[in-house]
Amino acid sequence: MALGCDLTDIDRLSEALEKETDLENSLVLCIAEVSVTYMDVAAADSLIRWASRYNDIRFCLLEQILPNGEDFPFAQKMIQHFKNLGTPLQSVKIYPELADQEQRFRDAGWSSAIARSLWDLWSDSSFISPTKRTALNSVEPFDEWEEFALFASHYCLLVATQTAKASKTSRKQHPIYIMPSSDPVHALSSSQSTAQQLSLSQHTELLSKTDGQRRFGAVLPISEDIAGHHGGLGSQRRLNSVELYKSDTAVHAKANLPPLAIEPRMCHTITTLGDCCLLVGGRTSPDSALSDCWLYSEASWNRVANAPTPLYRHCATTVSLGATDEGVLIYGGKSTGGTVMNDWYLWRTSRGWAKVSVSGAQIKPRFGAVMASNDTQGFLLGGMAEDGVILSEIWHWSLRDFETDPIIELTGDHELTGPGKGHLSVVGRFGSCLTWSSAGLLLVGGITKQLLPQKLDILCLCQPSMSLHDHNFNVSNPIPVDSTSKVRIALLIGHCAFASKDSLIIFGGGAVCFSFGTYWNQCIWTLQIRSNEHTSSWTLDKDKACIFRAESNCVEELVQTTGLVSQDRQAMGSIERTHVESSNGFERRLQSSKPFIMEALDLGPCVTEWTLDNLENKIGAHQSVVVHEAADQHMDFQRKNFNYVTKPFGAFVAQIKGGGKQYLRSLAAERPALKPADFASDFPNLEPDFRLPHQLNTVKKNTHSAPLRISGPVIMWLHYDVMANVLCQIRGSKRIILYPPSDVLHLDIPPGGSSSSINVFDADAATKFPSLRRTRPQESVLHPGDVLYIPPLWLHTASPTEILSVSVNIFFRNLETGYAPGRDVYGNRDLQAYENGRRDVDKIAKAFVGLPREMGQFYLERLADELHQKSLTHGHT
Repeated sequence: MALGCDLTDIDRLSEALEKETDLENSLVLCIAEVSVTYMDVAAADSLIRWASRYNDIRFCLLEQILPNGEDFPFAQKMIQHFKNLGTPLQSVKIYPELADQEQRFRDAGWSSAIARSLWDLWSDSSFISPTKRTALNSVEPFDEWEEFALFASHYCLLVATQTAKASKTSRKQHPIYIMPSSDPVHALSSSQSTAQQLSLSQHTELLSKTDGQRRFGAVLPISEDIAGHHGGLGSQRRLNSVELYKSDTAVHAKANLPPLAIEPRMCHTITTLGDCCLLVGGRTSPDSALSDCWLYSEASWNRVANAPTPLYRHCATTVSLGATDEGVLIYGGKSTGGTVMNDWYLWRTSRGWAKVSVSGAQIKPRFGAVMASNDTQGFLLGGMAEDGVILSEIWHWSLRDFETDPIIELTGDHELTGPGKGHLSVVGRFGSCLTWSSAGLLLVGGITKQLLPQKLDILCLCQPSMSLHDHNFNVSNPIPVDSTSKVRIALLIGHCAFASKDSLIIFGGGAVCFSFGTYWNQCIWTLQIRSNEHTSSWTLDKDKACIFRAESNCVEELVQTTGLVSQDRQAMGSIERTHVESSNGFERRLQSSKPFIMEALDLGPCVTEWTLDNLENKIGAHQSVVVHEAADQHMDFQRKNFNYVTKPFGAFVAQIKGGGKQYLRSLAAERPALKPADFASDFPNLEPDFRLPHQLNTVKKNTHSAPLRISGPVIMWLHYDVMANVLCQIRGSKRIILYPPSDVLHLDIPPGGSSSSINVFDADAATKFPSLRRTRPQESVLHPGDVLYIPPLWLHTASPTEILSVSVNIFFRNLETGYAPGRDVYGNRDLQAYENGRRDVDKIAKAFVGLPREMGQFYLERLADELHQKSLTHGHT
């Protein structure tokens, strides 16, 4: 039965329902799923009051709330969104909080009413089982936890009951009842601590609408007055550039920023080690963690040993290991495929990575936690368990036996906090920042099991007079930071916090507010001791004038000369990284016609064994090879600024080792002008070392050619191939940039040609070729074991980020018909239809010879436009 009625006309509503059913003697369930909030508030309240008159009725309401008020950034976005749609939220300002909604129903005559936020219900295992919560990641890799918490905290589920037995029904029997707990907000607000008062000053004029838009990056300390924000997620894509912030007292610092050879990433860590710092992991997509690590030392960035497992949202801290040594301790995080980790690792400059054994308490695996340290002990706070529930926990750790087999001793929070466990709910956070400052140990932002009131966003856990060694230090008795600023702090999600000499600087951050839009923090906040006479003013240094480059080593110079340190390439997207489990999975991915990088494929022992010396032994030092010998680092096929030189492979290897500008693209051993290359038969001693994994059976069945590529410090020219191909990176790493076929007209490729003279790695490329600003490039760094799929006609260019790069390139046919007849040794001859079309274009142009110039141009432009229109509709039926 379906009845149409006006819910504001209670008399007609009652008449219509009573005509069809006996409501007085029925069990009735009313469901209002984000509906009555659009009604006039008085009319909605009348409807709620009318429903309460029946004997056995339940009312289930899903509706928006404003737990932090209407000025809170998410609330602003939500309210404005519905206003823009012409359906403004009516009741949310009258009943903004859970208690208001409950009282609304009680005032309307309901016997009982209990309201809980959706975020609160998410964490309740009696409402949603841990198994169902964990299953979320199997549906789709998920890492938008802060944004989910914001959304779910602004919606409530209320269940009201009206029955003859209601007065005898226990509140505990209510379907969404939750055991009441102590109020940490009240407890903290009434704290009698005499901690130093801190003032918050905000500089809104410093950032334009597009400046500072990145979240989930990492702080890069430069000096006490200069800090960088590295990587993170920008307005369009993940970044690998750096934004610099400086105080008004900053002096120039000598430093090198991370090169763009470091792949775009988010949710990584950068940890200081004296004058050095270590960058660890991060992620591209939620199911694709990164394991590469980079050390900044002696003015240069160098890649060091990978982390033992790919990690993101791990926590890291510096530990002192004796009088002169330091290390980086990392814990937890997520790995590729969404696996939540529970391992501890220690990194030392002299020893690399070592796994740390655990003694004492056993804790749940977690990600998004934070750590603080003092010498060889510290605290671990919060984090999120595998089932998506925030852990309101504090653990003390101490590191011992680090010279032999390092061990972490864990002490449970129950041994530390005594009766004051009520504060755990505001200290145990996910995605917060924890840092020592002149004000003490500060916990900044993040999310908890319940949406944090803004006055508890920043807590002081330890005053300057204390240390982690102080037996009176109780991290579970935090002190809210007093803010006298009239300006409210925005979303402390995905933000960064940096401690300077006398203040804490907060920058970056923001969130996607469901479908309501994205909110970016457009300010820099300075948290400073109130008694100071001078409050530092921090600004965004767009020109990076506050630093000058230090001298660097050979690898860094290679990166510099290829333009990879340019910080202007934020417009580039990232090539997707993924795991392909089967041949069918690979074939499905091909249908998207987009590039992607496959990780964790089994390419055989070549990845570890193909050093230059090993290749020389297996190929033979006297084996003749044809090599591109370049004069410039950027090889240009159109200008032919290189020579084809036949030389012994041993001589080629020696020149590569010496930094020579050499490039080998192997040719067929026999009749190279007629036959495509096949490195397995051309270099038979290499064949056992390399294998195409079963996931690439389609490639194996349709292989056209398989050249071996060995490159020194040279840039391969920008070009496209007609055949699809996979590029298997074996040794070294290289940055690769791809452009979709739709960009071909912006890349200066002559008619009939397949390559461009533009060096897109040049920092001034966009100035020399303004058409580049209209392109949509994608980029990534290929590491050993990576396999890149390059679709047909995607333009690409590559440059090593190390002295050596070795790869195997396999071209395969992806069309049944259409290839040009005859020889195609390199797999890049244009399709037959294009070759025929160019001849037809020539015939058409000659047909207008002899006509006045204006007339010929008139008709040729009309024909060109007609052809262009057909290109826009090609493939559509």
